[in-house]
Amino acid sequence: MDAKQSLKKLYLATRTLLLWPIGHLAGGFRPPPDPVAIKEILFLRHDRIGDLALSLPTLRRLKQAFPGARLTVVASPANQDLLRHNADVDEVFVYRGLGSYLRFVARHHFDLAIDPFHNSHQLLPAFMTLLAGARHRIGFALAGREVFFTRPAPSYDETKSFHQLMQLLLASLGISEATAKETEKAATIPLLPLSPTEQREAAAMTDPLLGKQLIAIHPGAFYPSQKWPLDRFTEVAQELSSQGFGVLFFAPTKEFPDFAPARLKDDSGILLIREASLRQCIAILSRCELLICNNSGPLHLAWALGIRTVSLMGPTVPAVWWPQGQKHKVLRRDLPCSPCNLAICPTHDCLQNITVAEVLSAVTNTVSEENE
Repeated sequence: MDAKQSLKKLYLATRTLLLWPIGHLAGGFRPPPDPVAIKEILFLRHDRIGDLALSLPTLRRLKQAFPGARLTVVASPANQDLLRHNADVDEVFVYRGLGSYLRFVARHHFDLAIDPFHNSHQLLPAFMTLLAGARHRIGFALAGREVFFTRPAPSYDETKSFHQLMQLLLASLGISEATAKETEKAATIPLLPLSPTEQREAAAMTDPLLGKQLIAIHPGAFYPSQKWPLDRFTEVAQELSSQGFGVLFFAPTKEFPDFAPARLKDDSGILLIREASLRQCIAILSRCELLICNNSGPLHLAWALGIRTVSLMGPTVPAVWWPQGQKHKVLRRDLPCSPCNLAICPTHDCLQNITVAEVLSAVTNTVSEENE
């Protein structure tokens, strides 16, 4: 452990001790809330697109458990559009700073506030549940954050999936896992509903590839360490096009400003998408049979849409972010340094060692399963 890590560990331990007295002032623990008494619920998810996409089943479960309550989601400017047309959410507040948040919560009377940030040392989201004035508050225990909650806080466990972690929160409210019947019923209602207009626009955008099986490729990711080499994505696109697939290659201008269309040498079956809004991206993905991508927001959008995926996972904690279900194949190298969680890696071996041939083989197997 280097000096920086040692100082961080000491800081977090000291912070935990100093925060504990605040727990008494914050109200202490209370029994689970009576569902009938819960009229207003606040759910904080003002971070990334993927986190909100993975939280959509939790929002649905909350509405099922508290059918008489209004559910408000605090979203970010980046992820707010995921909630458009979502029948489980009654109101969306876009977080643009603490001042606007305080003015917003002052106009409401929240009975329950939920902080689902499971692997963050940030105190602010936990404190925001207290600022909301909610009598009942839940979240994850991490370096003193738990003092702001009124139910015993579960600890972050990197051996559990995102969905299992969210269920720990729900369990603290007395909400059990969904039954098989409830899961089957929920599966008939899309997590990312699209309007007829959005569907028509996506059909028009993909019209050049009409008649082909559509495969989307998105080479982006939040951190450089999460990105498989761009040239390998283009090689995969060219090979799939030569096999007769229609390939939708996303290369957002903001993330790939220098990307030249000439890099995609075979353009007969490849449609390059440089500009697309989040809603357009969702609508286009909904028309595809498969998405090839890094561990990123688009991966979790595809999961929420029920689309098969082949993804490449590098330094990220695998159990938490691995897409759940038989439809998803993940390519990963388990090296001695994995998972390092570094934003920038000097060697990048975990992703560099995954070959184009492996990805194409995974795609072939996945498409074959879809057609069986």
